[in-house]
Amino acid sequence: MKKIMLAFVVAVILALSGAAYADEGLASVRTVSAETLSKFRQHTASLREELEAKELELRNEYAYEGIDTRRVADLEAEIAIIKAKVRSVAASLKLEPCCCL
Repeated sequence: MKKIMLAFVVAVILALSGAAYADEGLASVRTVSAETLSKFRQHTASLREELEAKELELRNEYAYEGIDTRRVADLEAEIAIIKAKVRSVAASLKLEPCCCL
């Protein structure tokens, strides 16, 4: 009986602590209107296509036996520039930065 009660108490404590941490994480999230999101997608469509192409090039470069480190460095720099441009568009629309870029 004591073991069951102890297990129940531990489960309740874990559940409540998880809820407390989850609540803190939601405090910094704000909603975005569909119009703003649509504008962001329109303004970044060409940048996202370019980013995808560069990332594919980089993946292909890593697949080769003899990696051209200079080419890899150039591609990584170009990708960083594109991501900065996407973040700039997001900032101009007052969107919070995304973790995927």
